[in-house]
Order: sequence, then C-alpha cells, then structure tokens
Amino acid sequence: MEELAELRDALDRLHAALDDLAIRGLRAAGPQDLAKLAALRDEFHGAGAGHIAGRLDATLEAVRADDRGAAAALLRAMTAARLFDRMLTLEVAASLLSADDAAEEGDAASGDADDGEE
Repeated sequence: MEELAELRDALDRLHAALDDLAIRGLRAAGPQDLAKLAALRDEFHGAGAGHIAGRLDATLEAVRADDRGAAAALLRAMTAARLFDRMLTLEVAASLLSADDAAEEGDAASGDADDGEE
C-alpha cells in the first residue's frame, strides 16, 4: 500500500506541474519547470507507467524545440495523467473491496466454526 501512496503523491505533483504549465503558458516554462517534469517522467518510468513517461517525454521535447504542437502534447499528457489517476483509483477501490469481502468471509467461517465447538 505504501507503493500506491508514493504513486498517488507523484500523481498529485504531476497534476500540479502540468496545471501550472497550462495556466502560465509553455513559453514561460523555465529550466526548473522542465527539470521537474523530467524528474516526474523518470519516476513514472521507474514505477512502470511507461505511457505517462512517454507523454511527458513528448511534452518535454516539444517545449524544448519550441514546437507548435507543444500545447497539444501538454494536453495529451494531462489527459493520460487523469486517466491513469482514475484507473489507479478503481484499482485501489477494487483491492479494498476484495480485502473487505475476504475479511467478511473469514468472519463468517470463524462464526461457523464457533457454532460447532459449543
């Protein structure tokens, strides 16, 4: 669960960085902004979220090259991050529900065993 908490924290930082770039504008992105995105790209790549890392890489390349498609790349990265966020939320909810179901089944099984002991 700690791994998910770290990924959740990274997603929050990514959302903040991407939102900041969208609000301020890509031409206002300085070396610190790009370094932050590069660090997040590496973090997501290391966590196995290659799709997010790829979108961030495309955004970084477009911004550095002053490409006209940089805004579209940013929006694709934002969309991918939001979708990943939703999928992660569903995965966590499913695991919590299955753990809860398993606990209820365990309680029911121990209740049946207690009935037989009396």
